[in-house]
Parts: sequence; structure tokens; C-alpha cells
Amino acid sequence: MTIAAVHDPRLPFPASGGDCAATLRAIDWTAHPLGDPIGWPAPLKTAVQIVLSSAFPMMVHWGAELFTFYNDAYARILGRKHPGMLGQPARVWWSEMWDQLTPIFDRVLAGETVFIENGRYTPDRDGVSKEAFFTHSHSPLWDADGRVAGIFLVVTETTSEVVARRDRDAATEQQMLLNEELAHRIKNTMSVVQAIAHQTLDKVEDQEAVTAFGKRLSALAAANDVLTRDQWSTAKLGDVAIGALATFGEDRFVLSGPDVVIGPRATLSLSLMLHELATNAAKYGALTAPAGRVAVDWVVRREGDTEILDLCWTERGGPPAAEPTRKGFGSRLIHMGLTGSGGVELRYEAQGLTVTATAPLYQVQEA
Repeated sequence: MTIAAVHDPRLPFPASGGDCAATLRAIDWTAHPLGDPIGWPAPLKTAVQIVLSSAFPMMVHWGAELFTFYNDAYARILGRKHPGMLGQPARVWWSEMWDQLTPIFDRVLAGETVFIENGRYTPDRDGVSKEAFFTHSHSPLWDADGRVAGIFLVVTETTSEVVARRDRDAATEQQMLLNEELAHRIKNTMSVVQAIAHQTLDKVEDQEAVTAFGKRLSALAAANDVLTRDQWSTAKLGDVAIGALATFGEDRFVLSGPDVVIGPRATLSLSLMLHELATNAAKYGALTAPAGRVAVDWVVRREGDTEILDLCWTERGGPPAAEPTRKGFGSRLIHMGLTGSGGVELRYEAQGLTVTATAPLYQVQEA
């Protein structure tokens, strides 16, 4: 094929078509099977003009040989195949992927529109076939007699997005495996600590304290399970409450509040606080009575420019609440509140105990 420096405005290669249009204008089409572009079928002319005028990657294949036309945006996808592929049969230039492309082309030439999202291919764009991903749509082009004579292709390369998502998914899976291993080791460590404590404290007269210690470890283990589900980054307040109260009977509690995500430190503090409150309720409060119930409610309110989380523990249906005469370690755990720094109010009322824990939301959500 020879190159001529002739520009005929009747050619379907608009001046706005960039380098690809200029290359097509320079070809001596008299030596090409398609012949003079001035005499090309109107559908081919229109399709080529649309492709060359677009800033989005597009391509046209025409005729039995699927002669190829594309624009500057598509040229950037082709690598070293450009500009040699312009006007040439698709099979010659897509030989490394022809077995994969043939079924697609056959469907389109049969009149079907084919859309493929993130299709995987291995084009040779720089001398080596490399994995690449494309989202593309192939539509049939009809000639004047209503027969499919070509293919109109719109494509965008998605390699970077697919690879990034794949790498991210792999990293997430790896992190989940690490978290599961960490959770397993933490549980094993807690079991060892609990066993050592029981052996060491076996002769201690106050076995109630030993039992309480073991249950606190169990509460921490439950909090650990909740955190592990979200890779030790955050946990839902409702899930934390359910885990902390599960051993006391879920039918004795009513939980209510919006979806609030809290950080690891608040997760551990809240788990221990709720566990202590439930333990006390089972010993002295609402859970000692068959009809006794506990409501755990939380809301987020605004105080000036700061969002505040309020959590309320309300016991009803049990004996009147009485302030303990002696405050031990469990009481200190309760008073640590949502973040380990306080913000807790206890009201001992005839109807039962009411506890309100308050903290700025940003503190509750900190790591």
C-alpha cells in the first residue's frame, strides 16, 4: 500500500479526526479492497465519521475481512499495533486473541448486540502478550439491503480498576485471615489466663471473685469476636451489646438505637460495662424477678458543633434499686463508661436502676 498526500474533503475522514483521520486520508485507497472512500457505502461512511469525531475509544470493522477503523482514543489502547492496523483485517492484528474474539464477532454478525464488562484478554501491545481488561459493546452495522455488514465497537480499558480491586480483595482476604488467626490466639491466651487464674486462686475463699474474673474474660472474648468481624477497626454498637448480654438471656433485654459504629477501645469498654451491669442485675436487680426486663437505648444528639452519644440502661420489673455500700472493681468498670474515661451517671430508683453513659461521638469512634 502506498501513501499519498492528497486531502479530499469528500472523504469520510473529518479534519477534526486527529492523527487517525490524517493517516486514513493519506492512504492510497485505490490499492485497497474497499476502493475509493468516496464510493463507500453510506453506513460505512457514517460509522467511520462518528468514530473519528469521538473522543471516546471506538472502532469499526467492515466487510467479510473486517477491515478496521478506529480513532485516536482507541489508538492509545493499541500500543505498537497503531497505525499499522488502520484499514487492515482484524484477524491479522488480533491473531493472539482471535480464538477469543471470533465467538463475539460471530454473534454480532448474526445481528446480536454483545456487551461485556471487564472482559479479560491478553493483547500484544508492546511485543509481549499481557493480561488486560476491557468493558466493551459490539453492535451490528447494516448495509443498505438490511444485511449485517460490519461491527461498531465502543470500548474502555478497565485494567487498572480491575487489578486494583483484585489486589484490594486479596489484601482484604489476607487481613481477614490474619485477624482470624489473631482472634484465635487471643482466645487461646484468654483460656490460658483463665486456667492459670483458676489454678492459682483455687484455694481463695472468695470464689465469687474468681468466677467474676472468668466472666469478665468471657466478655472481652465476645467483644474480640465482634471486632474481628470488621478486622479490628470498628464494630456496630448494637452487635457489641448483643455479644455482651448474650449469656444473660436475650428475651430479658430490649435494645433500641440507630446504627452507630464505635472504635476498638469503646468496644472493649462498653462490653465490660454492660457485662457488669447485667451481672449486677442478675444478682440484685431486674433480672432477679421473672418479669424483670432491661432496656438498653442509645441516641446521637448534637451539642453545639459536637455530636454526643447517650446510652441508657434502664431496669424495670425488679426490686427497688439500692446504692451498694461497698464499691469494688466491677463498680469501677461501670464508671469507666463508653471510652474508659467516665461520663456515667447512676440513679437508684424505686422502679429500678437507671444508668446513663455519655461521650462525644468522635471519642467513641476513635481507634
